[in-house]
Order: sequence, then C-alpha cells, then structure tokens
Amino acid sequence: MKRASARQQAAPKPLPQRSGAQKKPRSLQQILRPLAGGSHRRVSVDIHQYLRNSILANALPAETILSQVEVAGCLKVSRTPVREAFRMLQEEGLISAEPNFRCRVLGFDPEELELLYASRIMNEGISAAITVENMSDADIVKLSGYFDNMRKDEGQQDLDRWILNHRAFHQMLFSGANPKLQQRMYVDCQRSERYVYNSIQSGLVDIYRRAAVEHREILQACKKRQSALVAALLTRHLSRAGIDILTALAPHWDPVTLRTAAEFMLGGAIELGDRNKR
Repeated sequence: MKRASARQQAAPKPLPQRSGAQKKPRSLQQILRPLAGGSHRRVSVDIHQYLRNSILANALPAETILSQVEVAGCLKVSRTPVREAFRMLQEEGLISAEPNFRCRVLGFDPEELELLYASRIMNEGISAAITVENMSDADIVKLSGYFDNMRKDEGQQDLDRWILNHRAFHQMLFSGANPKLQQRMYVDCQRSERYVYNSIQSGLVDIYRRAAVEHREILQACKKRQSALVAALLTRHLSRAGIDILTALAPHWDPVTLRTAAEFMLGGAIELGDRNKR
C-alpha cells in the first residue's frame, strides 16, 4: 500500500541517496515546513500528524534530535502545541524524551515490538472474550463497517485510511473491557502501528493480504457471538503479524515471549470454549 497525504500538509519526502556517496543529514530547517495557523487544539493535532508522517516516511530518520524551540521555529508556531504534539508522539513510541526540552526519534526495536504484541495478545484476547458475548446488533453493524472500509482502503492502496479503520476494528473488539485497560490497549495499538509502516517500507505485503482473511473470520465469529473462537482467532492474527514482522526486520531475534503468550491464550480459549458448551 502507498501512504496517502496528510490532512493538512503532506510529510516531506526523504531525499534519494546518491550511489557511492554518504548521505549528509539534513537540518530540520531543510525538512520541516511552516503549517497554517488556527486554534491551539487544531494546531497541536496538525503538528502531531505532520511530524508523525515525517517520521514514518523516514524524512525524520532514527536518532534525529527534535528540539521544541527549533521545531516551533520551523513550523512558525508557538512551543505550546509543539510540546503537546511531542507528548502524543511519545505515547506512540515514535520519540523519546531527552534533556532540555528535546526528543530523539526512535528506530526499529525488536524487543519493544515483541513486548507490544505479547501484551496485545493477552489483553485484547481476554477483553475480546468479554466484549463479544455482550455485543449488540448495532455493534456488529459498526464492526462490519470498519471491515468493509479496510477492504476499500486496500483496493485504493490508502495505507493511512487503512490504519485508522484497522485501529477502530480492533478497538471494537475490546470496547467492553475495563476503561483503564481499554486505554492501555489503545496506546499499544498506536505504538505498534509504526511497525506496520516499517514492514510496508520493507516490502512485507503478504501479511496484509492474509489479514483481510483473518479479519473476516473474526467478524463472522463475532456475528455468532462465539467469544472463545474470537479470542483464538485474534490471538493467531496478532501472533502471526508480530512474528512475520520480526522475521522480516530482525531475522536473528527469537520471539519466545510472543510465542509463549500465544500458547497461553490459545489454551485459555480452548478451556473457555469447552466451558461455554457445558
């Protein structure tokens, strides 16, 4: 899939590297462009989206230092919305805090990816089992809508829209969980999205073709309110995605934690299914 343009301003494209020559890092003034003004909230959201797209597009590569003062100057905005945008990027795991109001762009981290997917397997699997049993017909219609939108996004090769609908689809599956746990899973979903972009950039597209089949199976099980089956299907879906990305981007990494989490959840799903049949 190709990425769509940002709503307010497209992320700058990285310069092509010349063959045989070391690419000289560009300054923030060369990369970032001013944004249109507006309300504080709209500006902070726009800045977040712009910086997020720039990081995911590798226009702001790993280890780039982002200063609140410098970024605000490049974008022609105050430091307040920049600070809020930095906070959102930190929550997504795209940047880390540095001294003196600076942040550093984070690179690919196989350990974080494995722990994110292990956490999602356990938390989302348990929460889905609780949620599905109490889903209303209106909930199923909404879930089906997100699935249909994902299929449309795939056809249009619109990765940005696919990411948003994919996130909403998964959030519906844990919408009946404890609110604090929902917030934790919401953050984990967003943090794992950076690896979706990493894998797309690396040419790993089969995972998304398979995801369409897996999402359909999950949707059908939700329609039948088969909570144990949904938990099992979701576990397989997340574990396969995490392992495939690790295999492609960190082939020497052994995802033992992720596999163990999946085994525990699949065993629990079998027990839940047996209990529901009694």
